[in-house]
Amino acid sequence: MKQWCRGGTILVAGVLAFGSSGTARADKVTLTNDREIDAKQVTWRESDQEYRVEMADGTIMPFPKAQVARLQVDKPADYAKAMQLVTAKQPDAAIPLLEGLTTSYKMRNWDNEARKVLAQIYLGKNDAKKAALTLDDYFSSVPKAEVPVDVQVLYWKALLGADRSSTLKKELDDVIAGNDRETAAAAQLMRGTMNRQAGLKEAAFLDYMRVVELFKDVKSVQPEALFKAAELLEEMRDPRAEPLRKKLAQEYKDSEWAAKLGGRY
Repeated sequence: MKQWCRGGTILVAGVLAFGSSGTARADKVTLTNDREIDAKQVTWRESDQEYRVEMADGTIMPFPKAQVARLQVDKPADYAKAMQLVTAKQPDAAIPLLEGLTTSYKMRNWDNEARKVLAQIYLGKNDAKKAALTLDDYFSSVPKAEVPVDVQVLYWKALLGADRSSTLKKELDDVIAGNDRETAAAAQLMRGTMNRQAGLKEAAFLDYMRVVELFKDVKSVQPEALFKAAELLEEMRDPRAEPLRKKLAQEYKDSEWAAKLGGRY
């Protein structure tokens, strides 16, 4: 199993047995001019801000960070072990392995895959501050345009739990004003959650309804927006909650949010 770009999502299956030393075998380096280079291994030199690509014959070719578009790097054995521990509900045992990867695979894809899993673990342990700090490092090395939506949402949850509301608000405002509708819809939904946590029920309701009305094409966020909008209306004793729940039950009956209705519709 390979992992291509620094902003990529977690790949769980297809474990390959390679070591977790400071150097990683890389199958391919793709430069910004679309040239592809097959390599024996790739290392990162922090002091020079460059990748050093070792060819099959032992030749070393240095490339500045700005010239490298993406890497294809084999999955480290320690990452596979960590994921097995997470699956076995032993996240504390996975933490040292993942933290080690953030150093040994710095700027080689798996450092950020490890950070993503670490952030999920820390949130599960109710340590949002540590989760946010972990993802701060992720965001410092990946252009925002390349960050997947699931990582964005994970970061927002961490910021919210860490009481970093000013940073969260700026992040959400910037994304909502952008052109990517899927990410903007997720940001609008999170802004509703932020306002609700702050006790601003009416503002939160409007955020949820903007998701329902303005992002109808983004189906992934519709069930949660409908459920939470209806929940707020019920708290405010507003009868408009009922049609929203019916819409959720009828149009998104297989979603986890419809399941929360308890089969009432």
